[in-house]
Amino acid sequence: MTIYDDLSSQGLRDDRWTFLEIPQPGADPWRYAEPHAVTEVDDGVLSITVETFTRSHSDVQILDNPKHLLVSVDSFDVTAGPRTFSVDMSAENLGATGEDYRDGFAAFNVLEMATGRVFDLAATSQQPYAIHERLFVPGMIPQEEAFTHMVHAPLSGLDFKPHQFHHYAISFDPGAGTVTWAVDDTVVYSTGSATMPSTVQIGFGMFTLHPIRDGRSTSLRGQGLRGRWRNFVVD
Repeated sequence: MTIYDDLSSQGLRDDRWTFLEIPQPGADPWRYAEPHAVTEVDDGVLSITVETFTRSHSDVQILDNPKHLLVSVDSFDVTAGPRTFSVDMSAENLGATGEDYRDGFAAFNVLEMATGRVFDLAATSQQPYAIHERLFVPGMIPQEEAFTHMVHAPLSGLDFKPHQFHHYAISFDPGAGTVTWAVDDTVVYSTGSATMPSTVQIGFGMFTLHPIRDGRSTSLRGQGLRGRWRNFVVD
């Protein structure tokens, strides 16, 4: 077991994490950073609070969805054998109940941005979810190859306690061709049909998932989120 960041410093380490930025033609890169986010690191726990989301985009869905997103400076090879990436995470919706995950969720991310392949675990105040995604990236990944699958496993037997830490793990087995999403060691989703990434980054952040309609974002509804993370582990 390798701790990627033990969160022992006074703030986030620049040699561990960076805000994800997306290039834009003829404009500055789009940076996934809420300007009024309050970030605290204390006793091995990272806490981020955004009282009200403000970031949105009216044209490109992948710029509208993530409100605040950081990824690892390091990348990790997933071709040589089974690997598991995990974290403890909790979420508290602010100004929303958490019943509708589209209003906002905290996430633990495992992603290969070069191919747009995303393997996430997410939580609202009420429920955990697995996310399997191929991003639609204009000019790079066509819309017909893109998908977003948000998976809730209501019959998994998981004892989910809102606002409390739970253990989230994403496992890759390239030999078997499988990816598995687990919460508290309970499998909530698994697929054998996923195209395996070669190299991934891990990350954490806050997202909404309301679709852009008629040329405008619908994701800002006066809501926010508080997320907490600890024990970023790479096996």
